Amino acid sequence: QEEGAADGIVGAVMGGGNGRHAIEGMIHKNLLSTGLAAMPVDSDGVPFNMSHIYASGNIAADMYCNVAAESTGRVLAVRLFNAAHDEGMKKMLHYMIARDTMHQQQWLAVLEELGGPSANLPVPNSFPQEMEDQANNYNFYATAADGSVPEGRWTSGPTIDGRGDFTVFQNKPLGEEPILGPARPDSAAQSQQIG
Repeated sequence: QEEGAADGIVGAVMGGGNGRHAIEGMIHKNLLSTGLAAMPVDSDGVPFNMSHIYASGNIAADMYCNVAAESTGRVLAVRLFNAAHDEGMKKMLHYMIARDTMHQQQWLAVLEELGGPSANLPVPNSFPQEMEDQANNYNFYATAADGSVPEGRWTSGPTIDGRGDFTVFQNKPLGEEPILGPARPDSAAQSQQIG
């Protein structure tokens, strides 16, 4: 405790301060510093630093953590789907629900290879699976530039839940390369960007 208290932020928190206030100050600084460019941060402005990756040293524990993360994401998406009234929103959510189904299946396939039991999925099982995007709930999205597909339990054969077969979808751009408009003259961008 004494060593921790010597650190400015830890000491402030131990003294009753809120370390989040310091983070919020950094976020505002980043907005000014980046000129609204895309930042590799989460929705709270915390930089991506791999702290959100589960790495316990036990592959089965890590895979179950991944399944839990996808399950809670699907729970949230189902709640949003049930609360939504806009058909466009419902269409987007039924796609996201399907992707969470695939991700749960992917991590459980690793557990199966390790000899672990298969689970009763998808979670939650109270949402009718026929309402999710059937074209995507068991697709493995291949992202290699050379078109190769990793060989694994999650890319072919029957799904863990026995309700389908894993398929592979080769990712490709959904449209043309975007042509961005010029930067505003007062944006402090390069003169070539202002055009």
